[in-house]
Amino acid sequence: MCARSLRELARRTLRSRGVIIRLPDNINREENLAIRLSDLSPSLYFGIEYKTHNLESIVVTNIGQGGGVIGLEEPDESEVWVPIDLQTGLNLLSTEIIALASAGYPACAGCGGPDAETPWDEIAIRKSYF
Repeated sequence: MCARSLRELARRTLRSRGVIIRLPDNINREENLAIRLSDLSPSLYFGIEYKTHNLESIVVTNIGQGGGVIGLEEPDESEVWVPIDLQTGLNLLSTEIIALASAGYPACAGCGGPDAETPWDEIAIRKSYF
């Protein structure tokens, strides 16, 4: 159900110049994600900073790109919304980022997934959830 939104958030993250991920303290994070990405693709070099907060969501802020929110509370329509359990969502996002980077994204044509070449329509995606 959330696969398209996760993939879009991963694409935005890989196109950014860096990312800040704000999350509750009880969520396990992929501390070596930036290192794994640079090992996969040396041209992908950007920082990933984790910060904790007291909200029941994970907020992904991408520098130079739109971000998103993982969690059950719906954010503003300018953010990609991934309505899923927090730990599962963060794990799936990390997996999607690694998969896209392994495929050569964003430096390749057609490797960003089936909906990478069309404009993102957050409102239509949200309507498909319910």
